[in-house]
Formats: sequence, structure tokens, C-alpha cells
Amino acid sequence: MRDRLYWAVRKFSFRFYYFVFFDTGRHLAVQLFARHGVRVWFDCEVRQRDFPYRTIKCHVKKRDAPKFLDALEDLKNSMLICGNTDYETEVSRFMDYAEKRLEKKRQQENDSAEKAKKTLPA
Repeated sequence: MRDRLYWAVRKFSFRFYYFVFFDTGRHLAVQLFARHGVRVWFDCEVRQRDFPYRTIKCHVKKRDAPKFLDALEDLKNSMLICGNTDYETEVSRFMDYAEKRLEKKRQQENDSAEKAKKTLPA
């Protein structure tokens, strides 16, 4: 099982940090963000067919990032209270799957680049 159930997205910004986290259709995290006093800008929300949770991309001010991460920590507990007992296992499984696919894609791109270098005339 993972310690973190979110991704920190690498994107240059002077003011914001970018994250991807997972929530239900009822948006339990929004209440937690308000309770923790953090303002969150939601950039994108995606629902996959065979995955019960929504993938949400957002950004927060750099100074609010610790409060945001505390709210995500509370999200795990809120999921349990609301009856989503599979939250951690499902999200962990999804993240592992996505990271493996991304690594496979990167490896294929590297292999293609190596082949292209070998076929170029000297």
C-alpha cells in the first residue's frame, strides 16, 4: 500500500503547486479543503470506466500546500467514514497501473530514439 494517494505534478510556476488526487462523485475533498482553510483551483476532472473514483487535477498556492496535503490525509479517513473502504487499495492499484504504463511508454520512446540514432548515416 502506498503512503501517498496523490501525484505532485512537475510544472514550473512561481505561485502554484499542481497535484492530481482521487475523490468520489460527491466531492468529499471540497469540504475538507474548506475546513482546512485552503483555496484550491480545479483544472480537470476525469472519470474512468472501471475505476470508482474521479481523477482530479488541481493547483494550490505554494504557501497553502501543507494545508492541502493535510486535507488529503483527512480524505482517507473521510472515505472510510462514508463507506468507501476500498479507497486506498483501489487508488493504489490505479496509480501502480498508470505508472507502469507511463514507464512502458517512456521505454518504447527511448528504444525508438536509439533505433533512429543507429540508422542515421555517419
